[in-house]
Amino acid sequence: MKQLDTPDPVPEADAPPADRGAAADTPYDILVIGAGIAGLSLAAAVAREGRRVLLVAARDAHPREFRAEKFSGHEMDILDRLGLGAGARTVATEIQTVVEGRWGRLIKRVPSREYAVRYPDFVDAVRAVLPPTVESVTGRVVETETGADRQTLVLADGRRYTGRLLVVATGLGETMLRALGFERRTVSRDHALVYGFNTACSYAVFAGEQLIWNAEAGGDGVAYLTLFPLGTTIRANLFTYWPKGSAAAEAFIADPSGTLARLMPGLTKTFGRIEAVSSLQQRPIDIVEISNPVRDGVVVIGDAFCTTCPGWGTGITKALSDVMVLNRLLPGWLETPGMGSAKIAAYYADLEKKTADEASVGKSLRLRRMKMDRDLASRFISIRSTVYRRGEQALKDAAAALRRLAERVRPGAPAQNA
Repeated sequence: MKQLDTPDPVPEADAPPADRGAAADTPYDILVIGAGIAGLSLAAAVAREGRRVLLVAARDAHPREFRAEKFSGHEMDILDRLGLGAGARTVATEIQTVVEGRWGRLIKRVPSREYAVRYPDFVDAVRAVLPPTVESVTGRVVETETGADRQTLVLADGRRYTGRLLVVATGLGETMLRALGFERRTVSRDHALVYGFNTACSYAVFAGEQLIWNAEAGGDGVAYLTLFPLGTTIRANLFTYWPKGSAAAEAFIADPSGTLARLMPGLTKTFGRIEAVSSLQQRPIDIVEISNPVRDGVVVIGDAFCTTCPGWGTGITKALSDVMVLNRLLPGWLETPGMGSAKIAAYYADLEKKTADEASVGKSLRLRRMKMDRDLASRFISIRSTVYRRGEQALKDAAAALRRLAERVRPGAPAQNA
């Protein structure tokens, strides 16, 4: 059986000793808890606007957890505008083309700028290029005081910080949310199970390209497999709807190559057996969201507000959308006294934020339903989607065949062998 990696636990160790005097009563415009992509991006955005921001990180480096391993060119453009793109590029492998396999065969190759990363390296590289005006501390928050005018954080070593607005960007962590009185509701339990592993695939075959190979049969609980270059290795991500510990999940852990050959014979025929050459990493996904987010002085962003299904690539997009919406609202908030719930409510009601949230969660639920639910409505949606896609592809194939025919019969065209 393959060795299975599990995410590193979140440490609860106290912060290293620090000067407790000067920081005690320093007022900040924004206090940010959490140094993932959402927290780092917001701190950079606020600092670039000339605001005083304090970033509180639980540790000096991001834990070696299995998270998002690709993000889009559009997201890199946002990081560039925030001054963080140069750091991200030091650990990213650029992808210029996406190749899609569907119905057991290759169907198209299209330009698509994306970047492959190991999420912990990505976060650490972005953190290393934060603007110098971002004040950062490492420590564990043990006490909070929030209200309509001032927010206060106390770290385990006694350091105390105050600011006008507290932003929680703690990702999947629950401790801080519970301490602040937030409640999470489950939107979709056991929503997905994602695997990541290195493969023996030839780098020359996939250099600069990402393969997206869709499930070849209905009812097997598989969404798709991606193969993409990460450094000089070809990395695989398999997106499934298997419950963790299920027979299907355990069979894949025991024999990933054989399972893929059985589930995706067209992939094996085209590229050969996909051999895993590293231990498997897995990440079970529940979609959960804050059910009571509006309160004085506190905003929750990114995965801390609502988790996403990584299978549809909306996690970093949604986190950066939260950052851009909040950064757009902050100047108006900071121009007037107080940070009461009316201001906070405007963030959650913002059309851009609501659209991004609904698109992320809605798409995740809809696509899972098409794959897994057997009721008539779900079957109809799935069949309609398949018919549409197959029809669209048939038209493209016919158009390509006509173009080739026209080239052969064009006057003056060189003769071609049959």
